[in-house]
Amino acid sequence: MGYVVASLLQALLPARCLLCRDSLPVASRGGVCSPCWQALPRLPEPACERCGEPSEVSPCLSCQTSPPPWRRFAAVFAYEKGARELVLLLKNGRDELASPCAVELWQKARSFSWPEKPTVTFVPMRPWRRLRRGYNQAELLASELARLASWPKQKLLRRVAAGTQKGQSRKSRHQQVAHAFKPTGPAPERVVLVDDVVTTGATAAACTRALRRAGAKEVWVLALAKTLKR
Repeated sequence: MGYVVASLLQALLPARCLLCRDSLPVASRGGVCSPCWQALPRLPEPACERCGEPSEVSPCLSCQTSPPPWRRFAAVFAYEKGARELVLLLKNGRDELASPCAVELWQKARSFSWPEKPTVTFVPMRPWRRLRRGYNQAELLASELARLASWPKQKLLRRVAAGTQKGQSRKSRHQQVAHAFKPTGPAPERVVLVDDVVTTGATAAACTRALRRAGAKEVWVLALAKTLKR
C-alpha cells in the first residue's frame, strides 16, 4: 500500500492500538502496533524443554524428579503485563488476533526440534462457554498454526464437566481436571497440543494423558503464554 493511500486511510479511519491506545498504522498485526508486539515479555532463555521454566540445564531438576506426561513444552510469552492483556483480548472477542499470535507460535515451533508432520489439536472448551463466546481461542490458534506449518489438524478431545479452576490452588487444579477430558476417538502417534495460556500445567497434563490413553505415543505442548512459577 502506498504511503499517500495509507496516510489517507489513517486520517479517514483513525484506529488505536489495542494495547497502548496510540494511533495505529494501517499496516498493523491484528490491531496491535509493532512497538507493542516487540515489547511483549517473552519467556526467559535458556529454559527447560519439558516445563518451559528458566533453567541452565534441561530437563530441569524438577522435571528430572517428576517429569510431566508430555515430551516437550514451549511457550512464546510470559503471562504478565502486555502478554496477559493480549491473551485476554483474544479470549474476549478479538479473534482477529489469532492469526498474528499463531505466527508467533510457528516461529517458536521452528526454533525447536518438533516431530515431522504431527497432528495439531487443541484444548477444548465447555460447550456452553464456546456457544456464549462464539469460538474457542485455542482452536483458532491451532487452525492457524496447522495452516502455517502445513500440518493436519483434528479435534481429538472433548471436555466433560469439572467445575471452574479460577482461584484454585495448583494441587486443587490438578485434582479437579484429572478426568475432565475424554478422547473423541483413536489418536495419532504424534500430537501437538495447542492452548492459549498454561498456568499450573494441570489442563495440559490432563489433556496429554487423555491423548496417550487414546493411542498417542508422543505429545508436544505449545502455548501462546505461560505463567512462570516465580
